[in-house]
Amino acid sequence: MIRFTYGHFLLIATILVSVSVSAKKERNQPHKHQGIMPHYYEPGPFDLSLKDSDESDLKSGKSVMKQTMPKKGDEDAGGGVICVQDIEAPKQAVWNQILRMDDYTKKVPKVLECKNYDVHAGEGGCIIMKTRQKLGVLPGYSYENYYEHTYAPEKDSLVWRLDYNKNSDFDDVAGHWHVEEHPSRPGCSRVFYACDIKLRSAVPGPVLNFISKSALKQATAWVKKESEKAPTNTIPAEYGGAGGAPAKELETAGAGRFSFANKLNRRQ
Repeated sequence: MIRFTYGHFLLIATILVSVSVSAKKERNQPHKHQGIMPHYYEPGPFDLSLKDSDESDLKSGKSVMKQTMPKKGDEDAGGGVICVQDIEAPKQAVWNQILRMDDYTKKVPKVLECKNYDVHAGEGGCIIMKTRQKLGVLPGYSYENYYEHTYAPEKDSLVWRLDYNKNSDFDDVAGHWHVEEHPSRPGCSRVFYACDIKLRSAVPGPVLNFISKSALKQATAWVKKESEKAPTNTIPAEYGGAGGAPAKELETAGAGRFSFANKLNRRQ
């Protein structure tokens, strides 16, 4: 299995001209499995430390890539790559950009379509967002996927995986946004991002040669840009922002059926 960040995939997608167009799929059919990633992210902070050189890069506006190792006793999970970015805007403004997924087509490169088809209360004050997203690759080439996001406001995190009740083009996905107040700069934020993607078919070796850390660092660029353009934005009301209903008051049919804890523990 090859693990990619979202930045990895965008780079591959733009240069992969040999991919075949997927046959028309019945999207309302279940995915071929119920989760095969060795590791799925849980809400909360990432377990990593930053060096003085990292802090210097972040202060200058650069993003930093950090390699993580598997937790002790969970070596099969493998390590991962996390992108860290400092943003000159408060957490609320950052979450405003991340959570407004219906607006991704206006601000995220390669996103052709993005729309929530279900938003409901989850367990422990979380909010579940199911999202259809279509990524453009080249003319005539695209990937359509269905995600289940879990927003945990008390842990300042958003994690996601596929909605396995739908038939997606990716084989599997595991992702995590985490936003913290900046440790030394009032009114600023520190963002952590990771996304692992398993494709259905092998990626040609020459394509992998184009992948570099410089490309991966673009993963949080759009969040930084949009958040700093609108630093007074707040968390959208539908996700518990000012004047909005808290997660426990959201009422959607079947809200209790999609337990976040159960999703994390499910395996093929």
